[in-house]
Amino acid sequence: MYLFAELTRRPFRTLTAVLSIAIGIALFVSLQAYAAGYRAAARAPLSEVGADITAQRQGDIPAGFDGIVYPHSVAPIHPDEIAQIAAIPGVEAVAESLFFWSFEADSFVAGLGFDPSVEFGPGRLQVGLIDGRFLTPTDSQVILADSSYALQNGLAVGDGVMVDGRSFTIVGLVDTARVGQIANANLYFTLADAQAMAAVAPNVLAVHDMRPDDANMLFIKAEQTQAEAVVAAAEAILGEQALVSSAESFGERLGALFDLIDRFGVLVGLIAFLFAAAILVRAIAAGVWERRREIGMMRAVGWRRREIVRQLWAEMAVLTLLGGLVGLALAGLFAFLMSRAVVTVPVPWELSPTPHFLPGGAKEIAVVVPLAAQITPALALTALGLAVVAAALVGLWLPGRIANIKPAEVLRSE
Repeated sequence: MYLFAELTRRPFRTLTAVLSIAIGIALFVSLQAYAAGYRAAARAPLSEVGADITAQRQGDIPAGFDGIVYPHSVAPIHPDEIAQIAAIPGVEAVAESLFFWSFEADSFVAGLGFDPSVEFGPGRLQVGLIDGRFLTPTDSQVILADSSYALQNGLAVGDGVMVDGRSFTIVGLVDTARVGQIANANLYFTLADAQAMAAVAPNVLAVHDMRPDDANMLFIKAEQTQAEAVVAAAEAILGEQALVSSAESFGERLGALFDLIDRFGVLVGLIAFLFAAAILVRAIAAGVWERRREIGMMRAVGWRRREIVRQLWAEMAVLTLLGGLVGLALAGLFAFLMSRAVVTVPVPWELSPTPHFLPGGAKEIAVVVPLAAQITPALALTALGLAVVAAALVGLWLPGRIANIKPAEVLRSE
């Protein structure tokens, strides 16, 4: 009852203390939730294909645009280099693919060769299959067609398509949009078929050291805690022309605001919380000063200092707990409002290249995902832990403050 009376008879001081802690915690938690939401959005383009990293090497501009050529964003990656990348600590699996353009007499095709037995990277196309069947590792001279490309060109399962003078039969249609925006193509080949065509293509051999078992785009699954170390190691293996993309590189494309919050969000949140804790200290100090006569009377009638400290500790604990709960509620509201927004993550041209000189130019591709700003249990416990630390620091200061209140002096002045 005494505790409740002390908190309610000074409503302004109580409200000030509660709101100061609440605002500090709300700012701290909201900034972390915002940054975590953007980090999750930065992972979306790669998550769609089940990979953590893509690796390729920038090459030269094709000498001519006739038959099969490589966009200048890809160049051959040799088997020994692929083996070195697969052996990097933290790498769990590597999916090889080969991206190319094919300029026919009256058409243009973006093609992608991949290993159908690998379930991530282009292998995720299987979830987008809408007609026919998927490729198998032993297939030859058969392809999958993107459903939009097939519709535009009047193609269906069973139809034949000529690519660089070779005949292929469409065995399935895939909705590429269901799978992701990285390495999109019009036609999908087995890796062996794509390598067989590229290894003898004059305009590929004119500018590249292309070998029969080379790839030019790798999809890498890596241990999350070692992803950036894997990126650095892959860049070292591929050399100066390396183009290695990860969630961090996508995050760099999300704008200056995210970059600032991602880098300094924890620091800004802690500063806001320390400011709130300072207000709490001021409120407690003001309360002790306002109650000096009361404290003097309590000590005069037999209250020991530790009992008074315990009483003030209880009041402060209640104020801190209330402030923490209100702060988490405010942060929850902010997170809910933030989650109603969407994040547009640009996909670099290098990861899904289309010719600049065709009608309409290069396509600008982006992944649009909800801003997944969530308050995790760990984040909530961290915020409440900060509140407890603030309360503990104030508690260490209380005994000395109360010791300076002399009952005889206080009562004489009254």
